[in-house]
Amino acid sequence: MGLLDLLIARFDSVRLVARLKERRDLPALVRLLERGDPSVRHLAAGALGELGGPAALTALLAALAGPDEEGVRWRAAEGLARLGGPAVPGLVALSGDSDPDIRWKAIVALGDIGDPRAAPSLRDRLADPDRFVRGRSVSSLARLGAPCLPLMLEALADADPRVRQGAAEVLGQVGDPSAVESLLEALQDPADPVRRAAAVALLRINPPD
Repeated sequence: MGLLDLLIARFDSVRLVARLKERRDLPALVRLLERGDPSVRHLAAGALGELGGPAALTALLAALAGPDEEGVRWRAAEGLARLGGPAVPGLVALSGDSDPDIRWKAIVALGDIGDPRAAPSLRDRLADPDRFVRGRSVSSLARLGAPCLPLMLEALADADPRVRQGAAEVLGQVGDPSAVESLLEALQDPADPVRRAAAVALLRINPPD
């Protein structure tokens, strides 16, 4: 297939998905997401995220857990974030998947949704063996804001230094002055990364004049 043929096929795919979306034909879009060409699956995932509904939720969760062809996983995660609260339980489950790529995409979607129900699972991911996943967990917890503060203050005493470091980073990003006393105590932590994270967090909350 030449370049022109590829462009035509792509254009036809865009028109097809747009037409199905306009008709709100969820069953057809689900079929495309499940069995279509990767480029079509990518488009179908975006359309399902905008349309929503139980069928879209189930299909998008399966796509996020499936092969990552042409960014299908990422589009599925974006779609799930648009679905909001109903997607939280499925995303929480995928945040513990064995594949770190699936974990971090699920974690980002949870941060975009901003539902406090995700906080305990995100907190667990602060101890994730993958550094990238840990970083995304910090960002997503920070986006939850004040509702995650008690959990993060408690996490400053966790046995795992990665959890203590992540908690300090979250507290710094949230910027709530109520965390200052606990962060001052964390300056005496036996782990150097935790002490550094606490110091940065304190500077974020109380920047020098």
